[in-house]
Amino acid sequence: MSDATARPRTVLRLGSLSKTFPAQRALDEVDLELRAGEVHCLLGQNGSGKSTLIKILAGYHAPDPGATATLNGEPFTLGSPSMRERAVAFIHQDLGLVTELSAVDNLALGHRYAGRWWLSGRRERRAAARLLAEFDLDLDPEQPLSAATPGERTMLAIVRAVAATGGEPALLVLDEPTASLPQHQTEQLFGLLRRLRDRGAAILYVTHRLGEVFEIGDRVTVLRDGRRRTTCPVGDVDADQLVELIIGHAPAAFAPPPPSSTSEVLLTADDVAGGQVGSFGLEVYAGEIVGVTGLIGSGYDQALGLTFGARDRDRGDVRLDGRALPPGRPDLSIAAGLAYAPADRKRLSTIQEWTARENVVLPRLPSRGPARWLGPRLERHEVRPWLDRLGVVPRDPDRQLSLLSGGNQQKLVIARWLRVDARVLLLDEPTSGVDAGAKASIYEALAGIAAQGRAVVLSSSDAEELCAVCDRVVVMRQGAVRTVLTKGDLSVARIVGETIRDLPEETRERVTSS
Repeated sequence: MSDATARPRTVLRLGSLSKTFPAQRALDEVDLELRAGEVHCLLGQNGSGKSTLIKILAGYHAPDPGATATLNGEPFTLGSPSMRERAVAFIHQDLGLVTELSAVDNLALGHRYAGRWWLSGRRERRAAARLLAEFDLDLDPEQPLSAATPGERTMLAIVRAVAATGGEPALLVLDEPTASLPQHQTEQLFGLLRRLRDRGAAILYVTHRLGEVFEIGDRVTVLRDGRRRTTCPVGDVDADQLVELIIGHAPAAFAPPPPSSTSEVLLTADDVAGGQVGSFGLEVYAGEIVGVTGLIGSGYDQALGLTFGARDRDRGDVRLDGRALPPGRPDLSIAAGLAYAPADRKRLSTIQEWTARENVVLPRLPSRGPARWLGPRLERHEVRPWLDRLGVVPRDPDRQLSLLSGGNQQKLVIARWLRVDARVLLLDEPTSGVDAGAKASIYEALAGIAAQGRAVVLSSSDAEELCAVCDRVVVMRQGAVRTVLTKGDLSVARIVGETIRDLPEETRERVTSS
């Protein structure tokens, strides 16, 4: 943290910031001050107003009348799209990348190509390669981003935002930047943020991971129900106090029930290969929650998609209840009782413009009568019990999905597969971008699934999450399963140690010390 004795210069000051949407007041008289040379963490549950505040800063929303704002001491109009001209950089949850284009083209989007008068492919490739090397991002600048991992895409978006300000932003705003990053890339990001902070940048850092607050933060602000509940130095609070401020009451620890696994094998994946996965093998028993983890590039984030059939697999055998599932046929996997929720919830798991009920009933439409009639009334009747069961807020089946918080959207994804009576749920990063309160609800739902004699397989880069909910954890390195940890062996240190076992010694020391 910064050790300056004098009070740092104020870069951004917001006063009486409010925003009202139809039937919702997202922000209510919020004051905020961001100072040069500090990382200011912004916390709150999904729906607390964090994303609305950032979208107002970026010019996407206009605030209610009465708000005031100054940047470097000069008044400016909130809701204006000219923030980047003032050396303000944003990294949103939606990264704004075009996956069909290369890193070269994505680095230029919204900015410009390196050449001033004409476009030279060779010059652009060289400029992109230099920029990627400067930020220690090992990515082929000419390869389409569709082949990149979520972590690599996140890092590229950060590189682009910082480069657009000339590498010296006055204010850097990051909304959940580490949601899909493994520990070693998180530490790379933190190293960059510390360098920018030490050069005098003000950094607004939005996260749900409380450990990151104590690792990178100088001050912290908590929003709840659209209001600012506190702003204080990070050293003045502990994790339990932050959780209580975020959710409004003392935290209750999640206590998973004892493992109820049996000898009944539900799912078998044998020598599954494709993409970054060289050989993935796993047996999943009834009543189990199994975790899959590893570093980006190990294949852990592709294994479940290959098993389900959402990704093309080169070889391998997948069986559910002894029944072979052919590759590339998600429809047959669903019909057999295998469900899959990708990590990219907005793009691949849901249709944001549809309602909650339409998203939940999508895999199996409810119908009635000899003519197999469909209708909204029948859909509402089917969906309401699932909204109640998983605690979706608001419990309105006709609410457009994009208006729900990330945690409630994820609950609906799980409700969708419970409704079709899936035997095994495959979930990639199921709590990515989800607040502490919603995480507990999701963990309880997963435990309930296992208690019913079904099974859950989840991939996650969060070692604490894996320790909390899993009966076993499979660690992948270099495209294959290398270690299987049982409940008695699970600890954050052991999981992290196994994921980095094959890294060079200097890299291992950097990761374990982070």
